[in-house]
Amino acid sequence: SPVAVGMTANGNLTGAGYKILWVTCDGEYEVYDSMRKSWSRPGNMPVGIKLPLALNFKSQSISIDSTIYFMHSDPEGIVSYDMATGVWKQYIIPAPLHLTDHTLAECDGRIMLVGLLTKNAATCVCIWELQKMTLLWKEVDRMPNEWCLDLYGKHIKMTCLGNKGLLMLSLRSKHMNRLVTYDIASREWLKVPGCVAPRGRKRQSIACGTAFHPCLTAVA
Repeated sequence: SPVAVGMTANGNLTGAGYKILWVTCDGEYEVYDSMRKSWSRPGNMPVGIKLPLALNFKSQSISIDSTIYFMHSDPEGIVSYDMATGVWKQYIIPAPLHLTDHTLAECDGRIMLVGLLTKNAATCVCIWELQKMTLLWKEVDRMPNEWCLDLYGKHIKMTCLGNKGLLMLSLRSKHMNRLVTYDIASREWLKVPGCVAPRGRKRQSIACGTAFHPCLTAVA
């Protein structure tokens, strides 16, 4: 079955190692510890979490400190796992209305949601932040109106990767293929220049994956 994967570092020191978690919709999961160089099965899903898990495999997982967050669709919200304590939690968070393709992102310890708002033939990329007190999504920005007009009636599909406050979005349809970046701190939208692929065809896109912050002092 499909597997969702997340990764956390053991503290801020490069020599402290890391842990990797994989989990299936059936609730089966394992953790890899780089210091021990081995996989383990810490236990079973708690009774309070609904199985099978309706994980959104198009959304990347995000990590904040020792906790990994996965997008969940039934009920709508987030499932989290704390690598340090081994505790699973489920948060029921209503999704914004008219939301289609969407994914989680992280910025300075904040949980962000990036998605397409599609109503009738109009489409726009929006960004929300999770409010910790109310557990509701609050809109923080959206793509410039003139850019949204370019998406009108084109049945857009979106993939998104986030890395340390920078988002890269791939917006694709039958008649359009565009890469866009968004800086969460400066709230700046930029179009990535097109590149010419072999045979002169302009094709640019990104795949869904796990984002990480590269470090020159990291040890493989």
